[in-house]
Amino acid sequence: MLRLLYKYRGIRDFRFFTDIILKSRLYAAPYFDLNDPMEGKYLYSQGGGSLDEDMRRLLKGEKEKLRICALSRDPNNELMWSHYSEGHRGVVVGVEIDHREYEVRPIEYDGLHRVGLNNFHNGAAIDVLSHKLDVWKYEAEERVFTRGKQFVDVKVCSIICGSRMSTQDKGFITELVGKINPDIEVINARTDSAYV
Repeated sequence: MLRLLYKYRGIRDFRFFTDIILKSRLYAAPYFDLNDPMEGKYLYSQGGGSLDEDMRRLLKGEKEKLRICALSRDPNNELMWSHYSEGHRGVVVGVEIDHREYEVRPIEYDGLHRVGLNNFHNGAAIDVLSHKLDVWKYEAEERVFTRGKQFVDVKVCSIICGSRMSTQDKGFITELVGKINPDIEVINARTDSAYV
């Protein structure tokens, strides 16, 4: 059984949200369009020998061929709701990814990846793009990597509506999803009853 991964999404630009539901796909961005300014950076391995200019150029070229769809393992992260789902006015889309079709990697929050002659290989670009600084750990991120495709095919399983979404928007989304694919579960975001 596949486990769900989650895409936090605003609905202000409704076209992008609707595209996910209609076409069962998520956008995959080039690494340099992602929001982390350290994205794609790496360190030279101290003991592994230095990379020559040709190897650095090859690694850069490989990174540029990849596209990334960033997802989270956690649908209930308050920071993620605030940063990526319009302050709980958007949605979280629960999806399944075919791991036979795409390379899916959990992010390692151990700083920049070290690259040297001893670990330079065809997958080095994906290795570099699978490491981030620990300040991003709250995202519980998994990345779907693709080459030559702008979108990642997904099975949409659920839509979680934000706790601050208007009743009108929730009703519209529920109706829209019901007409497009009634198998997709539409639910409201979890709210902690301990809050007053």
